[in-house]
Amino acid sequence: MLCGSACTTTTTETVRGQPVAPPGFFDRLADAITERECNVMRFTCPYGFGPANEPCECTDPKGVVLKGRTIK
Repeated sequence: MLCGSACTTTTTETVRGQPVAPPGFFDRLADAITERECNVMRFTCPYGFGPANEPCECTDPKGVVLKGRTIK
């Protein structure tokens, strides 16, 4: 099978047995420019812009740097 630029692959996910469509262009754009928070064990801190579920770091009130994941 020859596959040029016209071929695409898509994956479908399910949530509670219901198919979920992959995010469209505007969904991906909005996700990329939405402000995020860094979620560490007990709290969140402002983190800036970018995609969700990326590694991040927060400094807790005691000055300890904690690693977490970005959330929406």
